[in-house]
Amino acid sequence: MAPVVVEDLYVGYRPDEPVLQGVSIDVAAGETLSLLGPSGCGKTTLLRAVAGLQKPSGGEIRIGDRLVDGPGTHVEPHRRRVGMVFQHGALFPHLTVAENVAFGLRGHANPAARSAEMLALVELSELAARLPDSLSGGQRQRVALARALAPNPAVLLLDEPFSALDAGMRNQIRRDVRAILQQIGITTIVVTHDQDEAFVFGDRVALMRQGALVQVGPSTELYDRPHNRWVADFVGETNV
Repeated sequence: MAPVVVEDLYVGYRPDEPVLQGVSIDVAAGETLSLLGPSGCGKTTLLRAVAGLQKPSGGEIRIGDRLVDGPGTHVEPHRRRVGMVFQHGALFPHLTVAENVAFGLRGHANPAARSAEMLALVELSELAARLPDSLSGGQRQRVALARALAPNPAVLLLDEPFSALDAGMRNQIRRDVRAILQQIGITTIVVTHDQDEAFVFGDRVALMRQGALVQVGPSTELYDRPHNRWVADFVGETNV
């Protein structure tokens, strides 16, 4: 696990329209940070920048003691030791569950053994020979998590990984995934627009609006001591 440090980050798809505007945030080694905010606020763009999928126009990103983005520096995604889980899992339909998990392990001493270890971690060992289309939505997301963790990344990034699941399954799978992440102690950033999910998942919550951070802190702090009326309204019913 490694800390993630973002300093004065600017990202824009067009030079005159920055999506992120001077964002700075530290994520401690082993911490889970929830990025919360309405659609279009820039939280997924921030996640993609940390992953190396979106090149910043200004600022710096460090993973551990390594500069991965900065003036004259852009480390490619596959060299950052970052694992990522997307909203729909993005599993390969023609590969078995075990083969999906082992996909990123080329060069590993024993890919089959590592795949089996990760499937045991997410409690899906008995489904190793199945194809993804035969799995439930929750099972597919656990396979995607196992695949992301298999190469032993320093940081795990989750982009709304539970939003496609029905409510009952979503509550169960996020509790299960939270327990797994606590067990292995990996630094994690999770994007969500659901405040309940952000509060359950994150050691801290970073609330974003219009490309900037509005408030960062434990969920109780955002709820009990919001910085402004917008924060109070966003995180739940309050007396203003």
